[in-house]
Amino acid sequence: MRAIYMLFFVLSCGILFLGNSSGPGAVQGQDRTGGPLAAGFCGNCHAVGAFNPTMTLELLKDGAVVTGYEAGENYTMRVTVNADEGAQVYGFQAVALVGADNEQGGSFTPVAGTQVTTLNDRDYIEHSERSESNVFEIPWTAPVASAGEVKFYAASVAANNASGSGGDGAVFLTSPTVLNDLTVNTRELPALATRLNAFPNPVVDQLNLQVEVEATSDAMVRIYSMLGQPVHQENTVLVPGTNNLSFDLSNLAAGQYTVEISNNNAASRTMVFKK
Repeated sequence: MRAIYMLFFVLSCGILFLGNSSGPGAVQGQDRTGGPLAAGFCGNCHAVGAFNPTMTLELLKDGAVVTGYEAGENYTMRVTVNADEGAQVYGFQAVALVGADNEQGGSFTPVAGTQVTTLNDRDYIEHSERSESNVFEIPWTAPVASAGEVKFYAASVAANNASGSGGDGAVFLTSPTVLNDLTVNTRELPALATRLNAFPNPVVDQLNLQVEVEATSDAMVRIYSMLGQPVHQENTVLVPGTNNLSFDLSNLAAGQYTVEISNNNAASRTMVFKK
């Protein structure tokens, strides 16, 4: 009986690969990254061990490899699959996780040949078609607020481009790629605004801010729920004097929120109530 189950599993992998060259999240509904939430890795189906594949996962900012992130900043995740001669096409799946509960860390933006698949409230980036390139570069946006270490888990396939999953090779990261949290703790910073006024308060739909500062500054406005979860983020430029800003809060639930405006050197915040 066990042999029958194994035969069914192998045939299923072959049929999935033959019928759809998309990633395992979209086709099987499975995390195959080899990470803490995974049901194995790509080798579950592509298990022959051909081409001796290896892989690297790096995060880049302006073309340079980085080891840390600033909240809300944009980066590029680069997955490189190296394999012996004979490999013709490649695929991958990756996920970014934070915290003890392995929650989603930041967000991916799919590019041509890739897709985001949501599994158990976490977004996985993976190939949507077989790639002749062994390098995948995916935009990744860091969490909008400080979240601690972000760990990237990934697996990849080097394939012979034949029908079925036979004759392929697969590999996964035995240790995640880790980005340290470089985000400034804004609560330890001096005040940015000499005056910060939010109105109307309580607010129904549109919130207006009057922010008075003494110097020009690139700043970030963040709105947090009572639980400290970021629900809105927006860049702005402050100029000396009074700055008038407005935000649409119509999509937020009724309750208490903290509005924070900050740069790398200072921060100010105020409380608002949403009807």
